[in-house]
Amino acid sequence: MTKIILNADDFGKSPERNRAIDDAFKQGLICSAGLIVTGKHLIEAVGFINNGGYVENVHLHLNLSANLLHEDSDDTPLTGTMKKDPFFCKNGKFKPYKGLPRRLLSIVKWETVYNELVAQYDKFIEVTEGKADYRHIDFHLWYNLTWPVSVALRRFTKKYSIESVRYIGMHQVNNRRNKLYWKLSQSPKVKYIPSTNIDYYLSKNNLFLGFDIVELYCHPNYKENVFLDDSPSYLKHDRQPLLKQMQLLKDHGVSEFISWKDIKNNY
Repeated sequence: MTKIILNADDFGKSPERNRAIDDAFKQGLICSAGLIVTGKHLIEAVGFINNGGYVENVHLHLNLSANLLHEDSDDTPLTGTMKKDPFFCKNGKFKPYKGLPRRLLSIVKWETVYNELVAQYDKFIEVTEGKADYRHIDFHLWYNLTWPVSVALRRFTKKYSIESVRYIGMHQVNNRRNKLYWKLSQSPKVKYIPSTNIDYYLSKNNLFLGFDIVELYCHPNYKENVFLDDSPSYLKHDRQPLLKQMQLLKDHGVSEFISWKDIKNNY
C-alpha cells in the first residue's frame, strides 16, 4: 500500500491560511508543512509553529513570485539584487508567477536566483532557531521549470546537502520541456518523490502504482469560515472542504501517513 506524505503548502501567506494550517496540525490532518519566509505574515506563522510544538515537521517553501491566490501576503525578496531585477520584480515586490522568465536568455539570471534562495534558507534557519527540517525543500511546481531557477536549484541543493526536493508534479511529467528543466535542476543523491494534489491522486491513481511513497500537497485555508483545501485543481475549479478530502483519502484505502521527517529517519 502506498505511503502518503500529506503536506500543507504556503504557511505564512495569510492569517486565514496560517490559522487553517495550525488547525490541520492540531487535528492530525497533515504531517508536514512548508513555510514561506518572504511575506508579512511570517512571524504570525512562526508563533503558531512554536506554540503548537511541530517545528520539526516544518521545512522551507522557497518563493519567487507574488501569491497565486491573491492573498495579502506582500511577497518581498530578501536580496537587493532580486528586488531590482525586472525579470522577477516590479517596484521591489515579486511579480505574479506567470511573470517568471522562460526564455533561454534568462539563464544568465541564475546567480540572482541562487543568492535569493540562500537568503531565504538562512532566514528560515533564523526564524526556526535550528529546530526545523533543513534537508527538504518545496517549490511551487512551476518555479524550477524555468532556465535560471533550474540552474540555481541544482547548485543550491548540492551546497546545502538537501536530501529531497519537490521538483515536478505528476501532472507535468509528460511535457518534454518540463523534463528538460527537471534534469537540469536535479542534483545527484537528491530524492524525488512524485507529488500532486489530492484530487489528481484520487482521480488518476493508476499513475502512482509502483511508487512506495507519494506526496499529496494541500492548501488549508479558511474562506467565509469554511475549512477548505484551497489547492488549485487540475480537474475542476471548485475547492473542497478539507475534512471531506481527508475522508476521501481514507475511503480510498491509504494505509499510512508519514512526514518528510520520516523519510530522513526510516527510508
